[in-house]
Amino acid sequence: MNNKAYVAETPILNFQSPAIQNLIRARNWQDLSSLDKIGAAYAFVQNEINFGYNRADNIPASKVLEDGYGQCNTKGTLLMALLRGLNIPCRLHGFTIKKVTAAWRGARIDICHRPRRYFAFLGRSSSG
Repeated sequence: MNNKAYVAETPILNFQSPAIQNLIRARNWQDLSSLDKIGAAYAFVQNEINFGYNRADNIPASKVLEDGYGQCNTKGTLLMALLRGLNIPCRLHGFTIKKVTAAWRGARIDICHRPRRYFAFLGRSSSG
C-alpha cells in the first residue's frame, strides 16, 4: 500500500490550515503514540464536535472545525484531516447496502496503521 497518498493534503482534507494545526499543537497530540493520536482525534470529533448539518458535504475540514458541528460526512472529513495532520495514513471507503425494505449508505475510514488496522464507521440510514 502506498501510504504517501493517504497522508496527503487535499482541498477538503486541509490539515495544514492554521485552525487544525493550532488544535493539534494546543492538545499536544503530536507528542502521543500513534494509537493515542488516533484515539484523541476520534474522541475529539465524537465528543466535542456537535451533531448538526453543515451547508454542504464537501466543505473543508477547517470549516467543520470552525462551525463546531457536523454530521457523518463532515465529521468524517474532520477526523481524516486530523489523522493526516498527525501523520496517520487514512482513506475513505463509501458503500451502499440495499435490501428489499431499506437501504443503508455509509462510509468507513480505514486508518492504515501497523501492526494492526483500526477503523471507524460513520454512516446513516435512509429509506429506499
